[in-house]
Amino acid sequence: MYFDLTEFGKRLHDIRVLRGLTQEELANKLGDINKQHISRMERGVNACSIDLLIELSCVLGVSTDYLLTGKDSQREKIKNILMDIIGKLMELLKML
Repeated sequence: MYFDLTEFGKRLHDIRVLRGLTQEELANKLGDINKQHISRMERGVNACSIDLLIELSCVLGVSTDYLLTGKDSQREKIKNILMDIIGKLMELLKML
């Protein structure tokens, strides 16, 4: 697995839109970032610093893992727990 700047940009765009933010609003929340930098990151033209990555994850409410790789270890853990619970509920249903 390697870092894909284009996929990072797509995830950044998608989560920004999902949160109902424009590029300008996100830039304002980040402080010393301009709208053009957000646009270049979303298009996969520019990367961001580690500091900006951390700020993005905090402002957007996602993990840095999600932004970088598209995977969220916490989400995966929750998904596995839910799948186990569903399996147990199915077993109980069969017993009724």
